[in-house]
Amino acid sequence: MKILLIDDHPIFRSGLELLLKELEPAVVVFHAGTCAEGIALAREKPLNLVFLDLNLPDGHGLECLRALKMARPSLPVVVVSGEEMNRGFIEEALELKAMGFVPKSENADMIVAALRAALAGGVFLPSSLLGRTSALDRSPGRVRNPPPASPRPCMDLGVTKRQADVLRLLVQGLPNKSIATRLGISVPVVKKHVSDLLAHFQVMSRTHLVAHIAERGILFGPPELSDPKDEVMPGEE
Repeated sequence: MKILLIDDHPIFRSGLELLLKELEPAVVVFHAGTCAEGIALAREKPLNLVFLDLNLPDGHGLECLRALKMARPSLPVVVVSGEEMNRGFIEEALELKAMGFVPKSENADMIVAALRAALAGGVFLPSSLLGRTSALDRSPGRVRNPPPASPRPCMDLGVTKRQADVLRLLVQGLPNKSIATRLGISVPVVKKHVSDLLAHFQVMSRTHLVAHIAERGILFGPPELSDPKDEVMPGEE
């Protein structure tokens, strides 16, 4: 697995790399200290996953996430932040198709759980957002138990194999056009599957669907390697 860390603190990047290699010894980690460096590497390197800090010298807040997803729409990006963010901000990150949100303020066990979930194709979100769809404890810093250690088969979700494929890529933050290309189907067919998934899980939007998947601890397996040569650029969907 190939992972890009975009953070302007070398010590944090080094610590995160050590944790990732404990969880996945064969992982290859690339480092970037600015948004511009990160986007340049993302455009050059085949990658499975990006961990992106939100407080960068050249890309504060969601600016870098927006730019990164414009440059590499098919690349899963997990947002990392050292600041306490409100629910609206986190939802905005998900609307920009982030694959989860990890506060640096969490304790070590929870950060490890978040990394483990991302490596296995799951989503980690603060309990403040998960509380929108359940009666979870909303105390600061509290999250539900770490997700199960293996992917859950699509039959456990009550959806078809094709719907599970669409859901997996939707959770990873791929737009409809990229999902269609990856699965070899049309954009209208993807939209129909997304609509059926929203109805099945009884949620109103893709953002709430991602939160629901995080709440249930569903894992889809490691994100696939995304090659910049095969990137589907954003367009009318």
